[in-house]
Amino acid sequence: MTETILTHPSDEELAAAVQENLYALFRAMATLPGSELVESEKQSHHLAFPSNPMYKGVWRTRLSLGEADNVIDETIEWFKARNAPFLFWWTGPGTTPDVLGERLVARGFVSMEAQLEHVASGMKFAELGAPGMVADLHHMNEAALTHVPSGFTIEEVRDEAALHDFKRVLIEGYEIPEGMAHGWVQAALGFGVARTPWKMVLGKLNGEPVATHLLFNGAGVAGVYGVATVPSARGKGIGGAITLKPLLEAREMGYHYAVLFSTEMGIHAYERIGFRLCNVRINRYLWRNA
Repeated sequence: MTETILTHPSDEELAAAVQENLYALFRAMATLPGSELVESEKQSHHLAFPSNPMYKGVWRTRLSLGEADNVIDETIEWFKARNAPFLFWWTGPGTTPDVLGERLVARGFVSMEAQLEHVASGMKFAELGAPGMVADLHHMNEAALTHVPSGFTIEEVRDEAALHDFKRVLIEGYEIPEGMAHGWVQAALGFGVARTPWKMVLGKLNGEPVATHLLFNGAGVAGVYGVATVPSARGKGIGGAITLKPLLEAREMGYHYAVLFSTEMGIHAYERIGFRLCNVRINRYLWRNA
């Protein structure tokens, strides 16, 4: 089925696309071999084999306060029965009950803000969650593509060597464990390199891998994920350029808008190329199978 590209969305529809693009990404992950996807009016969850909690999650939760605890327990058991080592439970606008985060913490989940201090020190989110941002692809700061050092190139990941370079940049740029970054390698090999539902882009400076971007088109918009720059290459305009170039390619494909959820550190960098904040905060709660 061909998706409907958003062309004249209201501010509310565009803000909603921040979450909807993420949900579409989860559905795409669940097309990997051996994956499971369960969707209902009350919540959705997916499970795929890669070693990253992005591939094992719960989302679009719409529960009453009275049923929340039982559903949380049942969902944990569902993942335990499948030997899931961890999962993310995602919350955002429309999540109910309002105290879902508190109920998750009471059952051993850790908010992303607290957990990042231990597993991803290169990523900093506000306690309320990651801020959503949106952009009109016909009003981007295209000059950002020229404000980079000589010798900087951007290319799509099309072979295993580039895939492992992508992984190394993620590890160094986000300061995350090797296993979390390796999940993207596992997924790409599962789909076939260069045949993933998303585009993986690698930036090199004088031949050395220094930046990444993972672009996923879904829910009518272009979604930005996995933008990382190694510390030695920051402050040179590289992050802005590698974010922008695939978005302009998405525009050529007919997309009008882009969405993302940012770290606190990334807000101003994204604003410089044309993104603006919207009234969306996305949070994640990490559960580990003890």
